[in-house]
Amino acid sequence: MAQNEALEMARRLEGQVWGFKVNDLLLREGVELIPRLRHYGKVFCDPKLHDIPNTVANYVRILGQAGADLVTLHCTGGSAMLDAARAARTDGCGLLGVTVLTAMPTADVDYVYHRNISETVGDLARSALEAGLDGIVSSPLELSLIDECDPQHRLLRVIPGIRPQWYSQAEDQQRFLTPGEAWRLGADLLVIGRPITRAKDPVAACRLLAEELPPESIASS
Repeated sequence: MAQNEALEMARRLEGQVWGFKVNDLLLREGVELIPRLRHYGKVFCDPKLHDIPNTVANYVRILGQAGADLVTLHCTGGSAMLDAARAARTDGCGLLGVTVLTAMPTADVDYVYHRNISETVGDLARSALEAGLDGIVSSPLELSLIDECDPQHRLLRVIPGIRPQWYSQAEDQQRFLTPGEAWRLGADLLVIGRPITRAKDPVAACRLLAEELPPESIASS
């Protein structure tokens, strides 16, 4: 999706959603895209940062100064990286720790982390808490694990892997739930892309999604 298409989509969805997630589009268009999107809602930058502490801190500072409301970084980057990111964030820019990608099969999790998904997500969630991050990104299937690690709900639960009941296209997500299921398990923000962006009528798709959620979830978003 090009910048003009993204901005037109955002214009049409203004007031229908919490905000807009951007990742590869930032590489093509630059951080100047962020304030343009903020005209229509909040901006969730999803670069999934994972590098040496100084480099990650620089990225976080640049994105925050440009107006990002949320920025993602991998919890696997380690405590020094997470601490540097926290120190570099600007007011109003929340940091989200990514646990295990929703597209990652169980066999790959075992191979990469040498632990099962439950152990891996639990450890990474605890590292996000210890580093003072603002939220966590995980599959909706791991929300109960996040609750065990964070019973006081200090971490914002930002949940991808959401597929509405009416959406049946094959996707790369391995671990997903419907919007209603994820909300009942404690999700705070639902990350929903292609069911909306590829719909013939994105506004109508948002309204269909809203029908799967309780009224209080829409009001609190």
